[in-house]
Amino acid sequence: MSKRTQILNASETVLATYGFYAFSMQHVAEAAEVAIGTIYRYFANKEALLCELNKFIREDAAAKLFNGWQDSLSAKEKYDLVWENAFHCVLSTPKRLTLIEMLHFVPNMHQTEINLFEDQTFKRLFDFYQQGIDSKRFLDWDLFALFSVSFDTSIALAKQVIRGRYEPNQTELKKVRDASWAIIQNPDFNQQD
Repeated sequence: MSKRTQILNASETVLATYGFYAFSMQHVAEAAEVAIGTIYRYFANKEALLCELNKFIREDAAAKLFNGWQDSLSAKEKYDLVWENAFHCVLSTPKRLTLIEMLHFVPNMHQTEINLFEDQTFKRLFDFYQQGIDSKRFLDWDLFALFSVSFDTSIALAKQVIRGRYEPNQTELKKVRDASWAIIQNPDFNQQD
């Protein structure tokens, strides 16, 4: 593992443990087992480190989300894949959701830059939904409205598992996933395949 990755992993741990206001380069150096000067070789300051951590987390989440994605899959197979991957990703790294929200509100964070980065990182998902809208398969809603009633259900359900309020079983997971797929379908779409 590179020093940069080691520092980013340690930063994620420190932020999850101490929160933003107690996040310090000293804590990161201790967690990464490097000298503070080593951190500054890779990151100009705390804000630059947090900005790169934000990107690092999103890149890793996208890699997990699109694991197994193939262009040859049908639209439903792609949807099922990313829904399942998102559900399992949240369960495997539950603190990440909190960190993503926390990083969204970091002072001096260039939110426009982060949004552009997120759009690029999750482009396959955005394109998938836009193609569904363009082909009239999906309802002609704003992308984020479609996400919230479909894809985001996997995240919401995983949160309930983490909180101990829901015990997952494959039958119910499939029902929820299929219902979230059905809700975005355009009832006037004439499916040929």
